[in-house]
Amino acid sequence: MKNLIVALSLLSILSMLSCTKTIYTHEQMLSSYQTKQDVVKKFGMPTEKKVNEDTEMWLYRFDRKDSFTKHSVDEYQNVQTVTVADFTRYKRYLLFTFDQKGNVVRSDFKDVDLAVKKKDTAATIVLIATGVGIVFGATALLSSGLADVASYQ
Repeated sequence: MKNLIVALSLLSILSMLSCTKTIYTHEQMLSSYQTKQDVVKKFGMPTEKKVNEDTEMWLYRFDRKDSFTKHSVDEYQNVQTVTVADFTRYKRYLLFTFDQKGNVVRSDFKDVDLAVKKKDTAATIVLIATGVGIVFGATALLSSGLADVASYQ
């Protein structure tokens, strides 16, 4: 019984920590960058850039923050931008394509999530209340079951 209570408590605590609410999706965030100035203001200097006759492409390299989260990434801090003929194949990146006027005409990404999230307090409270209810309910059921077994002996 003690193991059940500990297991339920740990499960409740772990699920309680994951209550988040998405404010802006990844796609909404990408579409908010309309010009080179917007991109530079948010991301700074690109890791690599590629210039063609009609377009200019900027690649931003990202690194994983830790080994536990798949899409939790930090922008790679580069010192200078390298002009290349072909981009290096990174595991995580953002790629912006600009027209001749400096407007974003396309954005691509791989394993980067720019979604803006915040903790959802209401969901956390509901989750805690549910977890506490389950723990107390399981404890009451087990206690009454053990009392019934003891009364038969």
